Amino acid sequence: MPSAPGRQTVVAVFASVARLERECIRLYAQTHPEVRAAAVVPDGAQLLQLLRSGLHPQVVVLDAMLGGIFSLVEEIRALHLEPEPALLLMVPLPEKSAARDAIQALGNCELLLKPCCMKDLFDQVYLMGVGADQFRLYRIRRCCRRYLQQMQADPAMSGCDYLEQMLLYAMTSERPLPLAALYQLTAQDNNTQEGSIAAAIGRLSRKMQRQGTPVYRELCRRCGLPETASLPNGKLLKAMLELLQQEIV
Repeated sequence: MPSAPGRQTVVAVFASVARLERECIRLYAQTHPEVRAAAVVPDGAQLLQLLRSGLHPQVVVLDAMLGGIFSLVEEIRALHLEPEPALLLMVPLPEKSAARDAIQALGNCELLLKPCCMKDLFDQVYLMGVGADQFRLYRIRRCCRRYLQQMQADPAMSGCDYLEQMLLYAMTSERPLPLAALYQLTAQDNNTQEGSIAAAIGRLSRKMQRQGTPVYRELCRRCGLPETASLPNGKLLKAMLELLQQEIV
């Protein structure tokens, strides 16, 4: 059987001259544990001090408006950090053409145009830190949680975590897995019984059915059931799997 889809955390440091941007980064990081903002600083001097003191992030995010950006990148590389962090340069949109020249000069530096939303920033940081395979898992989790939120699922219910794990297994398996196998894998991950997994997801589905959200009603229609029906576990999983497969390519 396949191994459990792992969850990795990317450690990043952010340097931005804009106070509001720094605050947004700090706030967003509090609710997105996949990216740990080890530091959010206003200038290159503080960034270099942290790196020299032993902080070894996987990704360094630099505001192009920082003073002496070229020399700052050179000084970061001169530290010979192991492993060498990936560099992400945030550039205002009017400076796009100049930024491309800067990227060529700096080498090995990714570009992100501003203004950008925090989601796009953190998605790019995570991708640079873990690579494409783990980033796909990250996207699956994000989509699954968004659909559960839209159905007003209670995140404190264990069924949310169990359903997410089963969907991850289903999305990453090389071949279709029957419902029984998904129960078994998830039960092994959580050191519990398959019946407990099934019961928790059943309670979750019934509670979402009572909320009667548009997304839950759409899942019912996908399964050929009345909009007011309570989806059995297998149909809930199948319908959500179809939604995720449409969104994650």
